[in-house]
Amino acid sequence: MNKNLPETNTSEEVDLGQLFTLIGSLFTKFFNFIGSIFTKLFYLFVAIVFFIKKNILILAGAAVLGFGFGMFKQKTSTPVYSSNAVIKQNYDTGESLYNLLNYYNDLIMDQDFQSLSAALNVTLEEARNMVSFQMESVLNENQKLKVYDEYKKEIDSTLADNIDFEKFLENSYDYDYAYQRLTVSATQKSLLKKVLPEIIKNIESIEFFKNEQQKDLAELQYQERVIKESLKESDSLQKVYQRVLERMNENPNSQTSILIDNTGDKSSTKEYELFSEDIKLRRELVSIQRKKDDVKKIVEVISSQQDEGIISNTKSLFNKKLGYKSYYGIILFALAFFALLGLRFIKYMDQFKDKI
Repeated sequence: MNKNLPETNTSEEVDLGQLFTLIGSLFTKFFNFIGSIFTKLFYLFVAIVFFIKKNILILAGAAVLGFGFGMFKQKTSTPVYSSNAVIKQNYDTGESLYNLLNYYNDLIMDQDFQSLSAALNVTLEEARNMVSFQMESVLNENQKLKVYDEYKKEIDSTLADNIDFEKFLENSYDYDYAYQRLTVSATQKSLLKKVLPEIIKNIESIEFFKNEQQKDLAELQYQERVIKESLKESDSLQKVYQRVLERMNENPNSQTSILIDNTGDKSSTKEYELFSEDIKLRRELVSIQRKKDDVKKIVEVISSQQDEGIISNTKSLFNKKLGYKSYYGIILFALAFFALLGLRFIKYMDQFKDKI
């Protein structure tokens, strides 16, 4: 049996050597693959640089032409005035408001100014001057982080541990946040003052939100009534304690008594307990009044400082605001670049025409 031991050890060493060789080969292939990707990307970058260098006059001419067209467009186009207002949603009206504004934008695109005029209660001429409606959250990242922290406190702790801030933002819509900026663009000044009340009116006329508002107000009024009745009873009871104490002071030998802790601790007296409860109830009344003020309006305007509107000479490209000159310069440069690239590709493909 001992004669077989060296052969077994040699076999195991060979197997381990083959395993390490295989692992090393896999790592080599992996790093070669990664290196080939970076090499090809570098060649692609070099090819684009030489392509631009070869066609620099055409591309520069296209950019200059676009810049000039943008300057011409800026001087000859009808000025567009943008006005915005910050609103607060006291109910979950975000999706309804967002869909309503999209409906108005669709009417503008379809040039159905008659329906737009009726929906916003403006003249037909004013409806024709409408350009667009937009809504966006005014919260920054720090404020959204605060909303996220409050959200985690409201849900189950085990579930909250599985939801990080990035996931929270991913699953949230921009219109879910209470504070929103509403922007109205038009070729006529002062339309925001006419349009904004009608937009809010159309949202507040939705039956669901009206019912929710009525239920909230009824509940708050009931709570307020109960607390006021408790305060009346507490006040009556305090007067009883006060009369009893006055009689005790007038006649120390009187058999009338009141439960007072002899430790001398002021907080243990019934009068002080009632007084403390009164303070709590009055604080609750203040809180209820604040809630009532909040729900009196389904949507309320926080600020509207641009009623007259300011000229907006910008175009949007990949969610970035650009001036007319920069916008058309980039557009024509990109069109020329892809057109030349397409011609180069067609010329390259012609080499294989005879082989097909």
